Amino acid sequence: MGRIDHSLELSKEEILDLSDYKIEIILSETEIAALDPVDGAASKLTVAINALALSAPIPVELAQGASVLCVEVDPQSRQSVARIAALRAEQPDLPIIALVREADLSLVRALLRQGVNDVIELPLSITQLTESVSDLVANRKGQTPRNSRKVGRLICVVKSIGGVGATNVAVNLASTLASEGDQRACLFDLDVQFGNAATYLGAAAEPSLTELLDGGARIDGDFLRTVMSVVAGGARFVPAPAEILPIEAIDEAQLRHVLQTARGEFEFVVADLPANWANWTLSVVSQSDLIILVVELSVGSLRQGKRQLQLLKAQGVDSARIAILVNRVEKRLFKTIGLDDAAKVLGHPVQFHVHNDYPLMSAANNQGVVVADLNKRSTIARDFARTAQAVAEMTDAVAP
Repeated sequence: MGRIDHSLELSKEEILDLSDYKIEIILSETEIAALDPVDGAASKLTVAINALALSAPIPVELAQGASVLCVEVDPQSRQSVARIAALRAEQPDLPIIALVREADLSLVRALLRQGVNDVIELPLSITQLTESVSDLVANRKGQTPRNSRKVGRLICVVKSIGGVGATNVAVNLASTLASEGDQRACLFDLDVQFGNAATYLGAAAEPSLTELLDGGARIDGDFLRTVMSVVAGGARFVPAPAEILPIEAIDEAQLRHVLQTARGEFEFVVADLPANWANWTLSVVSQSDLIILVVELSVGSLRQGKRQLQLLKAQGVDSARIAILVNRVEKRLFKTIGLDDAAKVLGHPVQFHVHNDYPLMSAANNQGVVVADLNKRSTIARDFARTAQAVAEMTDAVAP
């Protein structure tokens, strides 16, 4: 891959300082030859032009080192278009400009849905490139630079089987985490078929995850907040789609972009996952900092919980990123199955447990509030408080 560095003078009227921005341009040899050296003579934009075949994958180190990445796209080449989606999945926050010859409206829309921030027609005009980069910089003014931004912790709540109360765990955990500080935590209901967190929180069902999945490259912190509602504890909440979606209908790259954006805005991002596995749910789990597997002290739940653990480990998930939460623990003198028994069956330690208080939990669900709103001193509310504190400590421990 060849490389050419250029320094171009910016017009005096330009008020944005682009000197600290590293612009990497990826072009084919044909387009490099078509560049006009006179164009942009009155600009001050430092760019590096890289020669790369249209079907070749984009080097990881090139994308990681760029402030803005400009990539040539050949609409006739499937590999050329596909590498944009792959790039966005790997670099959710990287500003990307697509460079295309004779781009029609359908192609532009497709590229925007894949996550590009702008489309410029070839042959490349440095003047037009300067304007596009200036717009991107202006839109990001006041934001923390992506390379230095503290990334929030992604916590996935996974159920062993349906009906173990995983959604209540996610709802109360997010609320408790958020109560420690303003805009500290948010909750995504990712159960696209049977998500019910909005009911438990007394929140509106729309706008929902659908708006974010359809938002393409427009998703940023401001867009995210227009979809979110404020719920118990000050947590921000994104409900599941109002309509039932096929489990495989979710755009994995777009959801990754949405969650990465949320991690740039919140200290904790809690995701309530559906019971069924799909490629996109495995993708969410793979990028998480902590997976909370919710089980009950029943033979069926523990058996399925063990299978879930086996699946997660088969996907390369480190055991240190998995925590078991036993829900609805009864205060009985004689128990058929105890916490120690559960740990032995699962082959994994039990980190958390929440006592059973059906009347209080049922009342909270019916009123659309969390248990701490009804009785902060209750055993179950204290259980969630201890869990939230331990989750914060665990995610700090496993943070890269």
